[in-house]
Amino acid sequence: MLNSMEMEELLMFSFHHVTLSVRDLSVSERFYKGLGFESVYRWQDEAAQLQICHLRLGQALLELYCFRPQDETEELTALPPWASGLRLGLRHFALQVSDLDEALSALHGAGILAEKPSVVSGQTCSRYVFIVDPDGNSVELLEEPLVEIQRPESAG
Repeated sequence: MLNSMEMEELLMFSFHHVTLSVRDLSVSERFYKGLGFESVYRWQDEAAQLQICHLRLGQALLELYCFRPQDETEELTALPPWASGLRLGLRHFALQVSDLDEALSALHGAGILAEKPSVVSGQTCSRYVFIVDPDGNSVELLEEPLVEIQRPESAG
C-alpha cells in the first residue's frame, strides 16, 4: 500500500475547482463578488441554456453553473442546508477571515446579508458562522487561528 507522499508523487493530483449549480448566474455572481471573489471567465452556449462563470479568491476557483433548458416545466428547488442533517454531496465550503465580526459587518453593510448571523465557538477554528448563498448553498466563514490539524501516525 502506498503512503500519502508516494501517492502524491505518483498521481500528481492538484485541486482545481468547486462547482455550484445556480438558478440565476448574475445574482450568484454578485453574491460571491461580495465575498471577495473576482470573475475570471464567463461562457454561454449559443442557445443561452448553459452559462458558466469562474470566480477566483486567492488560489481557490469557484465555478457557477447555470443550466436552464428551454422546455423547463418544473421549478428548480434546493434543500436548505438545515433541512437534512445527513445529506450526501457538497455540504459547504469555507472561507477564512482574520476578523469575523468585521467581515459580517461589511457583508451586512453591503447588503449581501440581510441579518448578521450568530457567531459560534469552533473546534477547528476560534469562531465560525454559516451563511447561505442565493441558491441555498452553505458557506462557512471561519476566523483564524485554525488549530493545527493532527495527522494520523503512519502505520509503518
